Amino acid sequence: MSALLVLTSLHSGKVNAERTRVVSYPCSIVLHPVKGIPNAKGTALITKVKKPYTNAPMSPIRERKSVGIYADWLPSPSSFGEYDQYEGFAQIPNKISWRFKMYPIKEDVPSWFGGTPYVGKFDEISGEMTVNTKVELRLSNSKSNKLGPVILQSTLNKCKRNDQ
Repeated sequence: MSALLVLTSLHSGKVNAERTRVVSYPCSIVLHPVKGIPNAKGTALITKVKKPYTNAPMSPIRERKSVGIYADWLPSPSSFGEYDQYEGFAQIPNKISWRFKMYPIKEDVPSWFGGTPYVGKFDEISGEMTVNTKVELRLSNSKSNKLGPVILQSTLNKCKRNDQ
């Protein structure tokens, strides 16, 4: 019985270490649909950015992490009920999360199949993101500030380096 407990503890420690492994920047992931929405897909770019503290010309630089999402073939948020927008959502489970508005892109020649592309980003993340960080595109109601169900999602454990 004690051997089983030791093996379980060792395995549990390995799983926890894997979840806390930091992502290598820059990297990207494909966001997959949770609901059966034909053609809906997205991608997220996870990168480091250097930002000034203020707008002053000689302001010191600080490093932050950024999550940017591009999603396409999305129906109107209202087609899911009392929602009027999409939001990007990233979270390190049981630690912290970030929400950011997604903006529809007006296309010069929209697809006659339907669906709209949306983009958004958040670039004020000071800590390191780990491989268990979830990136999602979710429905949202701007009047009630209620975050709705997940439409597209993935985790950073599949994040692919882009600079090689």
